[in-house]
Amino acid sequence: MSRPRLTARSAAWTVAGVVVASSLLIGLFRLAGPDRAPGSSAVPSPEPSPAPGPTAQPSREPGSHFTVHLGRVFGHGAGGRAHPADLAASARAVAQTMTDLYSAAFVDPAGWHNGTFPGIFRLFAGSARLTAHSDLRELTLGRAAAKLDTVRPHGARVNVRFLTDASDRPSVAFADMSFEGTGVAGTAEIPLRQGGTFTLRRVDGVWRIVAYDVRSHIPSAFDVERRFQEASALPSLPSRNPFFFLVIGSDARPGQSLNGSRGDSLHIVGVDPRTGAASILGIPRDSFVPVPGAGTTKINEALARGGPELAVKTVEQLSGVHIDAYILTGFQGFEQIVRTVGAISIQIPYDISDHFSHAFFQRGTTELNPREALAFVRNRHDAPGGDLGRSLNQGRFLIAALAELRDRLRTDAAAIIPWVVAGARYVQTDLSFPQMIDLILAVPAIDPARIVNRVVPGSVATVGGRSVVLLGAGAREMFHDLARDATLGH
Repeated sequence: MSRPRLTARSAAWTVAGVVVASSLLIGLFRLAGPDRAPGSSAVPSPEPSPAPGPTAQPSREPGSHFTVHLGRVFGHGAGGRAHPADLAASARAVAQTMTDLYSAAFVDPAGWHNGTFPGIFRLFAGSARLTAHSDLRELTLGRAAAKLDTVRPHGARVNVRFLTDASDRPSVAFADMSFEGTGVAGTAEIPLRQGGTFTLRRVDGVWRIVAYDVRSHIPSAFDVERRFQEASALPSLPSRNPFFFLVIGSDARPGQSLNGSRGDSLHIVGVDPRTGAASILGIPRDSFVPVPGAGTTKINEALARGGPELAVKTVEQLSGVHIDAYILTGFQGFEQIVRTVGAISIQIPYDISDHFSHAFFQRGTTELNPREALAFVRNRHDAPGGDLGRSLNQGRFLIAALAELRDRLRTDAAAIIPWVVAGARYVQTDLSFPQMIDLILAVPAIDPARIVNRVVPGSVATVGGRSVVLLGAGAREMFHDLARDATLGH
C-alpha cells in the first residue's frame, strides 16, 4: 500500500534556501566565504582521508558480519570531475555509515529493541536526527521487528556521488542505497526491500546522514500484509531568527569588473524560519539616497564606488535591515548560470515586446533559455512603471528559479550539483561553501507560493539634470515592515 511522503520541516537557518537557491541570479555558490555569513553552525570542509578501499570495513558492533558493498563512486565540483583516488577513503567511510545503519535497522536483532532502534540515531545529524525518530517505520523494520525472529540479508549495495569543494575534497555525499533480505517469523518468510538516497555531511570527522529519501517494502506488524512506505527528510534552516540577503545585479559588460560597475538591480530577500514565509523587496536602481562617503546620489553608484560591501552598507543605512549576506553577479554570469542549470519555467504576467532588451514574450507559462532569461530581467521599456516594473519582474524570476530548484531537489538531492558549479564560477558571495550547501539543501522547505514580491515605491524626479527616484513615506513603512520579521504585509 502506498503511503504519502513524510516531510520534515523545521524552521531553520534563516534565509534559506529561499533566496539563494531561489535566486538563480545567483547560482549561488562561492567555494570560500569571508566573515559576513550568519552565525549558525557551518560544518567545516572535510579533510581528505587516506587509502582507498573497494568496500566498507566491517562494523565492530553487533551484526558485524553484515557489509554494505561499495559500488560506483564519482565526484564533481567547480573544478570538474574529481580523481577517484581522492574519493576512495571518503566513499569507504560513507559505506561504513550505511553498513552501521542497515545492520542496526534490518540485520542485527540485538539492535532492534522491540522496534525502538536506539542505536541508529547517532548516525544522523541536524534536523534529520529528530525526524528519524518519527520515521522509524520507514527507516527500519519498525514494529515488525517485534514479530520477526531474524533477517537474512541477500544483498546491500551503495553507489556514492560526491560534491567536492574548492580543494577537490569531498564535502557532501549522495548515497544511493539498495537492500534486499528475507524476514523470518517462525516458518514464515517475508521478502524485505528498501532503497533510496541518503545525503551525508562530515560532522566532527564522521560522515553522518543529514537528509534521506527512502522507499521500503516491509511487512506490517502482524506479518500479514505488505505495503510500500516512503519517507523523506530535508535539512532545515539553522536558526529561528529572520535572515536577509542582498541580491545584487552588476551592470558590468563582458571584460568589466563586477565590483567596479554600477548596480543594475538590488533586491533584499528575507525569510522568517518560524513560519516559512519569505519576501523579496526590490529597490529601484535610480533611488536618490545617501551613500556613505559619496553624499546623496543614485544607489546604483554604491557598487562602483565601494563594491558589494558599500552596497550592503548603503542598503542597511537606508532600510534599517541588517544584511546577513550578499550575492553578486553580472549580465554575462547570469546568462551562464541559466545555461548551466537549465531552462527556468516562469509565468509571464503580460505580453512583452521590447526591442531594446530583445524581450518578446506572450503572456502565460514559458521556459526561458539563457538569452531569454536575460532579456526578461532586463526589459523595462515595455514593463509597467518602467524600472519599477522591471524590478518586480526580476523578483518574479527569483521566485521561478527557487521553484525550479525546489522541484528538482525533490526528485534527486544531487540536483544541487549544477547549481553549485554555476555559482562557484559566476557568482560572488560572502557565504561560505558549507553554509551555501546547507541553504540550497533546505530549499524544498520554502513554498514559492508564500513568497511576497514587492518593489519600494517612489516618484520620478530630476535632480542636477539626472532622472532619479525619490523614496518617500511609503518606502520607509515598507522597509520597517520587512525589518521586523522578514515578511511584507503579514
